[in-house]
Amino acid sequence: MHKRIQYNIDKYRFAELVSKTFEVDDLSLLHINRKDLLPPQKLDFSNESRTKFHELFYKKLNSPWTSLIESYEDFIKNEISLYFKEDFIYQSFPTFRIHIPNYKAIHQWHYDSDPIHKHPPWEINVQVPLTKMIKTQATWIESVPGLEDFSPMEMNYGEYVFFDGNRCKHGNKVNEEDRTRVSFDFRVMPLSKYTGQSKSSVTSQKRFIIGEYYKIFNKLAEG
Repeated sequence: MHKRIQYNIDKYRFAELVSKTFEVDDLSLLHINRKDLLPPQKLDFSNESRTKFHELFYKKLNSPWTSLIESYEDFIKNEISLYFKEDFIYQSFPTFRIHIPNYKAIHQWHYDSDPIHKHPPWEINVQVPLTKMIKTQATWIESVPGLEDFSPMEMNYGEYVFFDGNRCKHGNKVNEEDRTRVSFDFRVMPLSKYTGQSKSSVTSQKRFIIGEYYKIFNKLAEG
């Protein structure tokens, strides 16, 4: 069971900011209103994060996208830090996901610390939907490592979950709904568990070290 946590969408405006960048009013209709960005080829593990949707998003992010970056930093400070009693590290910026009807967002069922993804132990995953996530457009995850009793993490915009994606296998089904799912996910970890691994993220190619993949949140300094 994954507890859904609510937050104030007017305070962070994630969907509003992303919608403006894609020049649409409703992110769940991206596949209809931005057909120019649809993949011309079949998606698989090698190109699932390199669509035109991703290119547009990350180009804006690296411009830099100050308003979204500041909203994310505020989210870490005001929401995520509440669940830590000590200093922690967090992903420098979330991974962008888009799950178009009749496609998958992620093609490999995996756990993040597996031999392919190579994430360090002790990471905790956070998923933040920017649209509704239901049924086949949601992320499916097992309840405990190795059980493979997969169920969907269903959420609405304005909710988020912590989940053990580091050890629990998770993935996507073909989206059979009539809406696109857009979401962020990122990882956090108690600073005391950080070892400074030199391995790199398959998606971003950043090393799992502070200053590249991670940033530090100092509880005392942030108050």
